Amino acid sequence: MPFARRSFFQTLAAAALAKSAPSKRLIIDTHVEVWTLDPKFPFRHPENPNLKVSQPAPIENQVEQMKEFGLTYAVLINPRYYGWDNSYISHCLKRYPKLFVAHGLINPEDPKVTEKLRYWVKEHGFQGMRFSPIYHPQSTWLNSKQHYPLWREAERLGAVFNFYILPHQMPMLEEMAGRFPGVKIVVDHLGKPDLRLPDPWPEFKKMFRLKRFPQVWISASEPYELSLTKQYPYRDTIPFFKATYEEFGGKQLVWGTGYPRPRWELPMDKELEFVDKILDFYTPADRELLLGKNALRIWRFPKQ
Repeated sequence: MPFARRSFFQTLAAAALAKSAPSKRLIIDTHVEVWTLDPKFPFRHPENPNLKVSQPAPIENQVEQMKEFGLTYAVLINPRYYGWDNSYISHCLKRYPKLFVAHGLINPEDPKVTEKLRYWVKEHGFQGMRFSPIYHPQSTWLNSKQHYPLWREAERLGAVFNFYILPHQMPMLEEMAGRFPGVKIVVDHLGKPDLRLPDPWPEFKKMFRLKRFPQVWISASEPYELSLTKQYPYRDTIPFFKATYEEFGGKQLVWGTGYPRPRWELPMDKELEFVDKILDFYTPADRELLLGKNALRIWRFPKQ
């Protein structure tokens, strides 16, 4: 009888503990740039060909921190260091096919840009490409007619485009989103509001017009890049995160870190704390969408 009673209470205690313990949540880092100093993968930065990089941020570091913090998947983004050569990201994808999907870089002004998209998707299993008009503020290639074939091919392939873009360039992206609704679009790093301006809001709000497109998501990420103070918890960025959430809602936001250790600007525990505690206006349900569930609607992640 004492054994039965003890077993009964042990069962009750275990049930109570299980009920109180937090359930494992889905966390997907939708923006991770990795690189190595291995000479097999030489740097070819298009704007800075003589760039010297002293600190590696290899794929192994990302795998380690995913295990440590319970991340299920991540989206690898080819850093600008490699220019239009996506070989290292392809190497990483083949090495860890159950953890990652990949985005490469292709030269938007290459006459064969459509062929390059097809090559990296078909031959290397990439799911998308990143374009960075931010580096060329006066460029007009984004919505040019010459790019219509590229977007049509992206629709056919089911490719995702993410954009590192300035606020004044948003109308060009808006035009293409309306013209090619079959292309999923991720706007990087909150659309890069320029907090140095006396009033950044008129330019920043140009991004809000994208909320009418269900195939567009905003990456609510990298507060340290936006902040002028550069001091955690980056309170000068919080109004911009909140306004983006109020405009787009939880269903059109995703989350990403940018880099693994040791390059990270913000360690992973602080990245998650920023989302969970500093940005306390997110509802619990919307926080789950932001941290992982929305990514499942954008990319085709492998089964674990």
